[in-house]
Amino acid sequence: MSRSTSGGSTPLVMVSDIVQYFYCPRKVYYLKTLGVPFKVKKKMELGKDEDDMEEERLGERKTIYGIQRSLVNEIIHNIYLEDESLGLAGQVDTLLHLNGNEYIPVDSKYTEEAFVQRQYRKQLLAYSILIDKTFRCRVRRGIIYFIKQKAAECLEITELQKKALIKDVESIRRIIAGESIPRKSAESKCEYCEVRKFCV
Repeated sequence: MSRSTSGGSTPLVMVSDIVQYFYCPRKVYYLKTLGVPFKVKKKMELGKDEDDMEEERLGERKTIYGIQRSLVNEIIHNIYLEDESLGLAGQVDTLLHLNGNEYIPVDSKYTEEAFVQRQYRKQLLAYSILIDKTFRCRVRRGIIYFIKQKAAECLEITELQKKALIKDVESIRRIIAGESIPRKSAESKCEYCEVRKFCV
């Protein structure tokens, strides 16, 4: 079943739940409300291995995810962030701390197509909100890094987008609370869904 914040009453929404929600809202219901076990795909395991190797390769490059090395003050990998007031938590693949105290979240993707999907954008927004709260800053851009293609896509992040994301988190929280079974996404996504055999 779902985790709760320290107060014990508010379901804790993970950033990974946001990714699942924008793939298909019903997937969140099965995984978090009903506790259907999640089986990690081989592709996800390969992506994690490649991401680990990418961290090592950074030391040999003149740019860090498209940003000049001289501008980067610190590179933080796999940092877990949580905000109790929002009931939101997640682990950022990479966090760049630039000169001038700018923070940029980087999310790595191991996929066949270097295309920024909606759930990727939402994931970056969630990380940005957590970074804002934790480091008392204002994240204005984030990076999606496509490992196979070695391509970095820099995305603008606005305060309006962050506010919309907070509303999305509340929608996810209602699903986790089990108020109702949410709608399905497009049928074309069902073929690749890990919980399709449970879905009715």
